[in-house]
Amino acid sequence: MNLSVLMILLIMIPNISFADSSLSFTDQDLTRYKKSSDITRPPESSAPSANSVQRTDMLSADRNKKPGSFEVPYKAYEGIARRVIISVKFNDAETAPMLLDTGSPGMIISYELADKLGLFRKDNARLITAVGGIGGTAPGIISIIDSVQIGEARDYFIPVTISASLSDHFEGLVGMDFMANFSVKVDTRKKVVLFEEIPRQDNMPGGHDEEWWRITFYQFATLRNDWMNIKKNLDAWINKQKNGQNLSGRDEVPALRSFVESQCAEADKLFDKLNGYAIRNSVPMQWRKY
Repeated sequence: MNLSVLMILLIMIPNISFADSSLSFTDQDLTRYKKSSDITRPPESSAPSANSVQRTDMLSADRNKKPGSFEVPYKAYEGIARRVIISVKFNDAETAPMLLDTGSPGMIISYELADKLGLFRKDNARLITAVGGIGGTAPGIISIIDSVQIGEARDYFIPVTISASLSDHFEGLVGMDFMANFSVKVDTRKKVVLFEEIPRQDNMPGGHDEEWWRITFYQFATLRNDWMNIKKNLDAWINKQKNGQNLSGRDEVPALRSFVESQCAEADKLFDKLNGYAIRNSVPMQWRKY
């Protein structure tokens, strides 16, 4: 993401944008999604939480069991359009209809579902990004979900993109990031999806193989570096304009700089969450290169 892409993205975000009429997920929307408990929530401890210890125990149990296969019923239509819409449980708490999409590299969920999962709390990473699709580019938010379960098929620590709702019939997309751990077959006659577990390798810390760790570290580090470069370029541009006395009347510049600084902090937080998860699961250092 370079400065020109940032400017395009910011144009879609009110309060920091140069176009007042743009429609997007706004700061007011984020405030609306926050819960009152966010204000008084104590800082997150650096020690492993009870949930993370429980996830480690569950992962150990998963590694010790034999690979299985699971049939999951699906809804075959969205109106008159053929779809594969399945029921998905997030963080052992919320269940929502999701579209199974082999064309999506990762998982996407709606703002409404993210709110139910508490992903807008202050201690969660909320990094704004550009979401591309057939209809063009729109702003989205990158965060992390602790666990995803479809039938008995389960995965942990899943990066997720939060965006505007794609349909009234489902809350997002289940992409290849989840499906890569299974052999997936859609039986259109029985209207079920068959998930067959791929035999676990001995060395899959955190339930993920070496390729997943390398790719995810690269992606998160790239996001962090992109925002650091944007801040560097923006600061250089501001200093140049100041030297030329060309900033008079540009009231949006302080807000723009504040926004970029906040996103640098969010990118750090996102990367730190990944690195912390890697440390807790003893991921080899050579898998964490970036």
